[in-house]
Amino acid sequence: MNRLIALSLLFLFAVGAHAQRAVATLDRSTVAVGEGVGFSIACENFQPSNTPRLPFIPGLRIAGAGSGRSFQLGGGQQTSTLTYNFLITPNKTGTYTLPALSIPSREGVFKTQALKLRVVAADSNEKKGGISEYAFMRLVVGKNTAYVGEPIPVEIQLFLQNGRYSPPELTAEGFNMSDYPEPKSSRAQRGNSIFQVRTFQTAATPVKAGQLQIGPATMDVVLKIRQNQRRRSQFNDPFEGLLTRYQDVPAKLEAKAHNITVKPLPTEGRPAGFNGAVGQFTMAAKASPLEVTVGDPVTVNIQLSGQGAVDSLNLPKLEWPGFKSYEPSISSENADPLGLSGTKVFEQVIIPENDTLTEVPKIELAYFNPEEEEYQTMSQGPFPLKVNPSARPVSIPNANTSQSGDSGAEDAPQRSDIVWIKYDLGTLGQATPLVSRPTFWLLQSIPFLLWIGALVWRRKSEAIAGNPRLLRKRQVNQRTREGMGRLEQLADENLALEFYTELAELLREQLGLHLDIPAEGITADVVDGPLGQAQIEPDTRDTLRRLFTASDAASYAASQSTAELRASLADLEQVIHELN
Repeated sequence: MNRLIALSLLFLFAVGAHAQRAVATLDRSTVAVGEGVGFSIACENFQPSNTPRLPFIPGLRIAGAGSGRSFQLGGGQQTSTLTYNFLITPNKTGTYTLPALSIPSREGVFKTQALKLRVVAADSNEKKGGISEYAFMRLVVGKNTAYVGEPIPVEIQLFLQNGRYSPPELTAEGFNMSDYPEPKSSRAQRGNSIFQVRTFQTAATPVKAGQLQIGPATMDVVLKIRQNQRRRSQFNDPFEGLLTRYQDVPAKLEAKAHNITVKPLPTEGRPAGFNGAVGQFTMAAKASPLEVTVGDPVTVNIQLSGQGAVDSLNLPKLEWPGFKSYEPSISSENADPLGLSGTKVFEQVIIPENDTLTEVPKIELAYFNPEEEEYQTMSQGPFPLKVNPSARPVSIPNANTSQSGDSGAEDAPQRSDIVWIKYDLGTLGQATPLVSRPTFWLLQSIPFLLWIGALVWRRKSEAIAGNPRLLRKRQVNQRTREGMGRLEQLADENLALEFYTELAELLREQLGLHLDIPAEGITADVVDGPLGQAQIEPDTRDTLRRLFTASDAASYAASQSTAELRASLADLEQVIHELN
């Protein structure tokens, strides 16, 4: 038994030691002066010898924000992550480089990657009073000058204390815009206020030259603003003011436009094979096999990597003299959600048509490098190739054939022109008739069985449609199954506001089904009402009140830990079990 335990621990240690690395991340890559941004260093599957620290960087105020450890077990692997958190507050504009850090440990030295932090001046609209105290938005454009076909990264940042929002709308005439991936979530502190930040990313690719604009960006939000209670109760209630009231205030946020100077691609020095690729790219290519027979295929693998519009990369029309070629198969892999960096692979099959070929031709691709402001050409090959002649068929003489072809023809039997009539069916007459075979009747019964199944399904559907309570129960159960899965995901991501919004909807659906009342408008008051006291157990009512209170508190202010969200999820599962 001890040996088995030791082997298990050894296996877990070996799995846990897999994929040791150090990863540095920023909450956002662009912030305003005076706005805090989170920076974290994740140490996966190793323990640092000392606490990592960022060096002094002029213009940035860096403070530690604690550390935490998490464990993850999945796919046969165990991952232990120790995360060190920092708060970076810039005090002047500019682009800062957070250097790569070397983190020593007993297993060796692990190095993080360097990161860029862009600090911009705060918009004057962000400093005004009124709505901007509760929400504002910012449009961040990666560069103000670009060439036609050069992708420009764009961010729309929404700062919201409390409330709901709709997807942003961005005006960008003269640009091709990519779709928004899932927005990133983070938090930011401005003065004494904490904002929830949603960052929407996209890429704008100019299609014409001139003075263009990206923006303005607009967004519809519904703010939850605390009501000022100026009138006091005539009964001098000592609990007055403990319960805060909020009101929904719709608002439209706007971020000003950015002017972009788009320059045309130069005509001087443009290669003849240039097909519009703009960016910074590298090429790797190989051909295999390099020894074939005439008619055998050779696969040419061409891999293009770099920064730019990777999905729009295309090879120029390649010439394959002496080869028969086919359309290449194409696959791509993006290194970021916007597709501004990654790899695109072309697999071209060519077939040599003669044995005089000695090489696979050279492959070239011309592109424009906006950083160097010049055309550049990548090339690979030529690749040496050995082509063997194809094998020729050899006739094999027949030993039974006589030396004289005429005598063989004379020995062959003569074909008769008359075929006699057969009076019996032979083996065909001994076959079992079709109607006597079991498979025949089995196939004939299939339509009847399908008709019976359709009839039963229709009767069941009519019975459900005629019983509104049964139909509502099925719908609520379906909604609950989907909602529980979503709550699991929101708890793992620690999204407290979305978690409790979904939880409150499930509570209302379950209570409406149990009390046979409409789900809309159900609150904690219904639990203590006549229906709730008559049909719900006291312990269950206590749990319901606790869940409604947590939902109200989460929708108006604070965030909670994953453990607290898991506890609320367990209470919800208990309530659903007791109500059903």
